[in-house]
Amino acid sequence: MWIIVWSTILLACIGTLFLRIAGRKSISQMTIPQVMILLAIGTVLGSEVSGKGMTNTILALGTFILFLIVVEWITLRSNRIESILKGKSVSVIHEGKLEIDNLRRLRVSVDDLEKRLRMVGISNIEDVKHGTIENNGEFGYELYPEAKPVTKKDMELMLKAYLPQLKRDVSSGVKRISLEGDQTEPHRDEVPTHLQ
Repeated sequence: MWIIVWSTILLACIGTLFLRIAGRKSISQMTIPQVMILLAIGTVLGSEVSGKGMTNTILALGTFILFLIVVEWITLRSNRIESILKGKSVSVIHEGKLEIDNLRRLRVSVDDLEKRLRMVGISNIEDVKHGTIENNGEFGYELYPEAKPVTKKDMELMLKAYLPQLKRDVSSGVKRISLEGDQTEPHRDEVPTHLQ
């Protein structure tokens, strides 16, 4: 029994190491230990189909799940171990310029990075203040202020600054912008008689 437990833990450690070395392009949303455990579970279940025995299979599956729980618990408590097992985000764009050495280290081509930029709606690398490949393989970014989309709050501030004759009418619970001196009636939710 202990041989199965220790060999399972050894396989889990080796699988995590190999997936960590394989890089971030091979995983998408899951962390490296999660992918490794997922692959291991599939393999162990496959071994049951080939006749290794139900008891050994259940024991190995339980050990893999316990290994994943322990890894997640340890990474919550130690930033150093988390960076070893799961990795850290790596900067690939700094102040609008590509960091080619980091791209090479991650084995990500400029074309792949541009594809990721297009997928999040960014057309110019120069608009990105900081861009990183996160530990789950996703692209994280911060845009320069002039490249950020306008929010509703930004629009209200601009309207207030450039069109001071506009005011907000919040009477009767309806928010709308109306001209000062405009005597329009507030919006009513009544249904006209011809539509009833």
